[in-house]
Amino acid sequence: TYFRRQIEEFQRDYRILAIDLRGHGLSSHIPGPFGVEEYADDIQIVLDNAGIDRAIYWGTHTGSAIGLILALRQPERFSSLILEGTFLPGYPMPRVGELIDRAKSQAREKGVPAARDDWFAHADWFNHINRFPDACRAEEHRAMVNRFEGAPWLADMPARTVTPAAVHLQEIRQPVLLYNGMDDLDDFKRAAEFLSQNLPCNRREEIPNAGGFPGWENPDNVNTVVRNFLNQLIS
Repeated sequence: TYFRRQIEEFQRDYRILAIDLRGHGLSSHIPGPFGVEEYADDIQIVLDNAGIDRAIYWGTHTGSAIGLILALRQPERFSSLILEGTFLPGYPMPRVGELIDRAKSQAREKGVPAARDDWFAHADWFNHINRFPDACRAEEHRAMVNRFEGAPWLADMPARTVTPAAVHLQEIRQPVLLYNGMDDLDDFKRAAEFLSQNLPCNRREEIPNAGGFPGWENPDNVNTVVRNFLNQLIS
């Protein structure tokens, strides 16, 4: 659902596999543990089952972290990475951690519906949507949030330790597009700057009129940036 505008734009030219992570969307019934390494396992299985040996990877937030892990695991499988608002394993992101811990605590103490309400009202990455609700289709985004059943917030099963991608970035040789909304959290902007300084082949973009969810808040601009990146790879 989040990537609907991107799917509409790029499905004319590319085969697209839109994957829900376990515990999310149509994969909400799949049990934990809910960690980046486990998510990466799942995506590898999906690609194997689909017979895909080579792909462009596109993810947002946790999905971007998964892309970095997959690029380290199977560099021959991914021709390039497109990473939105990247969570970077092994890099300090204190505010992100604080917000995730708050959501988990709210879900366990007050229930998932209360945690979703608090998440949308107070988590910093929703600030831009809440300031510009009409332009950012806030009601539609909130409806998507309300469909989240909260299993990753409630899970007690520990996930595997995540590969510290921040110290292995020189091993990622594929072209990487990094983009953030101009009103994104400082944690994500700092992570993007660190990535841009340490990935051997990357391009960094800032999306105007967007915050924590540029693919949703300003899809036309994001699609143009991604199209230009892909066209340069082809040429």
